[in-house]
Amino acid sequence: MNSKSNIPLIICTSLVTVLLFGIVSCMKKNNTEILGYAPVYGSLGDLTEIKSEPTKPTSNAGKIYLYQNYTFQMENGEGIHIINSSDPSNPQKIGFIKVKGCSEISIKNNILYTDNHRDLVGINISNMNAIQVVSRLENVFPGTNQEYPPVDGVFFECVDPAKGMVIGWSQKMLSNPKCKR
Repeated sequence: MNSKSNIPLIICTSLVTVLLFGIVSCMKKNNTEILGYAPVYGSLGDLTEIKSEPTKPTSNAGKIYLYQNYTFQMENGEGIHIINSSDPSNPQKIGFIKVKGCSEISIKNNILYTDNHRDLVGINISNMNAIQVVSRLENVFPGTNQEYPPVDGVFFECVDPAKGMVIGWSQKMLSNPKCKR
């Protein structure tokens, strides 16, 4: 066989190979599930609502602040646990203050100061069973970027502005996530 007769065979083999690679690359890949983050959508009202709630388990503990016979423990981004510590050997959770986006706390003259995303709020805690927001200074803190989850190096569900405002992130199993940070 001479080399001129092999040229059509080489061209044909090359075309078939390219065609097969093209078909394989266009085929739908298997669904891949991976632990990542999904945006939690809500309204500005959801973000700025501050209220008393029943006790809840601590899952993302933050700073601790002692005031009178109470211990206040941050639940990062979610609120503040109220703990009666009048008996230090037997502290008891007595309530929770829902404050989205909180990470800091200070108390003076029965007014608890904390961040509520971009705002600084003052909450009267003289009656733990009936807290009241007494002041709000808007846009005191630089904005938090809610377009991305709070950690780097993770897959996440891309934000869809049509679904509303991102007020937080939750960890969950994602199918074929398209975004990564």
